[in-house]
Amino acid sequence: MRLYADLFRYRDLFLNLFRRELRVKYRGSMLGLVWTLINPIVLMLGYWLLFSILLRAVSIEHYPLFVLSGLVTWMFFQSAIQMSCTSLLGHANLVKQVRFPRQLLPLSVVATNLVTMIVMLAFVLPLNLIVIPETRSTFWAALPLFIPLAALVTGFSILLASATVMFRDIEHLVVTVLLPWFILTPIFYTFDQLPGISSHPKIANALYYGNPIAPFVEAIRDPLFWGRLPQLGDVIYVVGVASAALVIASLVFRRVDDQLAAQL
Repeated sequence: MRLYADLFRYRDLFLNLFRRELRVKYRGSMLGLVWTLINPIVLMLGYWLLFSILLRAVSIEHYPLFVLSGLVTWMFFQSAIQMSCTSLLGHANLVKQVRFPRQLLPLSVVATNLVTMIVMLAFVLPLNLIVIPETRSTFWAALPLFIPLAALVTGFSILLASATVMFRDIEHLVVTVLLPWFILTPIFYTFDQLPGISSHPKIANALYYGNPIAPFVEAIRDPLFWGRLPQLGDVIYVVGVASAALVIASLVFRRVDDQLAAQL
């Protein structure tokens, strides 16, 4: 796994790339990291108004916190993989002129979005602990799950960054897929609330386990919002899929690494 060991061998370079990525993301912004909170809060208010108040399609107590607890996971995933698509393309001159571990570029994108996720978690977690007393004894179980989540996002980011260099349509494909992917992920609803889900158990399993981010959302939200420990099956799944993502990304990147400069 030399691909990831280079993160420590070239840590000074990685830190420079990370700091640059963070500055670029919020350059010219008056609010900076505050946008990390504004975006999910606006989304939450929209879903709260539509699904809980107007449609009355959900009857979850503390529904705004329910949505925010799911958005902590999704927004990190979405933002990181979307930004990573162009992480190599955006540094084409650097990739072509200097020989260095190129995977550090998408890794710096992941690290930048990890900071924004921590800021959002630091906002959501205290609210949950204050409003939902049951979470005070379980919230700790959510914290280790952010490690496989970061691993999954890392694998996806390296894969997509490499694929976008080889096939430029990947960037547009990701943008197209993310909206239906978000809708099919249980962020603003739970699967057992869907009227037709009991009639189609195979579809339900496909939507849940065929969507690598869905078990992460549920496993993290269980202790963070519901005040219960995550299900063992979800924990096994998230660790397994995160490990697979890292291995596949490593294998693919090693095969295309020598071709990246030529393709750029």
